[in-house]
Amino acid sequence: MTSADAVVIGGGVIGASVAYHLAGKGMRHVVVLERDRLGSGSTAKNAGGIRLQFSSEINVRLSLRSLPRFERFEDEFGVDIAFRQAGYLFLITETGDAAAFERSLALWERLEVPARRVERPEIAEIFPELVTEDVLFGTFCAKDGHADPHSILRGFVARGRERGVEFREGSPARGIEVSGGRVVAVRGGDERIETGVVIDAAGPWGAGVAKLAGVDLPIAPLRRHIFVTQRVPGFDREIPLTIEFATGLYMHRESGGVLLGMGDPKDGPGFDDSVNWDFLPEIVGRALARLPILERTSVRTGWAGFYEDTPDKHPVLGPAGPDGFYAAAGFSGHGVMHAPAAGELLAELVCDGRASLDLRPFRASRFAEGDVVPEHNVI
Repeated sequence: MTSADAVVIGGGVIGASVAYHLAGKGMRHVVVLERDRLGSGSTAKNAGGIRLQFSSEINVRLSLRSLPRFERFEDEFGVDIAFRQAGYLFLITETGDAAAFERSLALWERLEVPARRVERPEIAEIFPELVTEDVLFGTFCAKDGHADPHSILRGFVARGRERGVEFREGSPARGIEVSGGRVVAVRGGDERIETGVVIDAAGPWGAGVAKLAGVDLPIAPLRRHIFVTQRVPGFDREIPLTIEFATGLYMHRESGGVLLGMGDPKDGPGFDDSVNWDFLPEIVGRALARLPILERTSVRTGWAGFYEDTPDKHPVLGPAGPDGFYAAAGFSGHGVMHAPAAGELLAELVCDGRASLDLRPFRASRFAEGDVVPEHNVI
């Protein structure tokens, strides 16, 4: 039997960030339990997008706190995360989405987010190869971009270890002991770890971990596909991360080719992360219609991973049941980009009793209370 100041369940980028920040607040023995390998879940399958362009104020504020950390990540963590601020370009093609993005533009102006509305002539200047005849308008933010999720994780883990964090791979959480309404221990692998603080950072498996503490969290795994092309002859320059919002198709530069991502609308919740190659023609068809120059290349590889989806597309971040049990899960595909802020804020909450940003919109009880604020700008 051992003891720890805190046990973090989940060794992805959220769990690593939480552990790093807990240690930075003075916790001397933080243990991270990872059932497989560090980063082998959603972190490894993530497209690496980092953006300010969300529709809810709380999500925008998470991004505003995280973005500067990514911009100076190498200075803080000593790791180059290949952060390319090529911008995010949303393409709005349906009138039903136009009003929501107009509201977002007003929110961004109020919060001093440097995003703007762009009409078709300016879209053609930003990304001339795109087909835009059906585009009503777009939104663009040059501060947005994409980075390497594995390198982000590597930075948190390396600096976390320097602060004394113990990362245990191949150590699934098998039970959470609760006594007198509070957490007292975790059974991790074959060991019992006495602790008064447990953080559920298990991503798509977050609901299962919460059940170990007798807590129901509405977090569901949703499969998302990514394919990467070979190099496209005559198309070598940088492009913004571009999202065809109505279909959820997105694309950005990757390994000399173009990364294409999209969710299969026929997929329901589940833990099947195999690649459905029958879905590839649908993605390719949409991509060719939007970016015809892709006809010069072919798909090189593909994979599938999970969004950790909640009903309102916001995470559960904060206390979530018995005293000492916290959740940092349900980021609905945006855990990597919000990891710096989420880890910092949760560490403040655990160690100081309050966070420097109001986390009530992320409380676990909001679903039962019917007090949710849906995030519109997700795909």
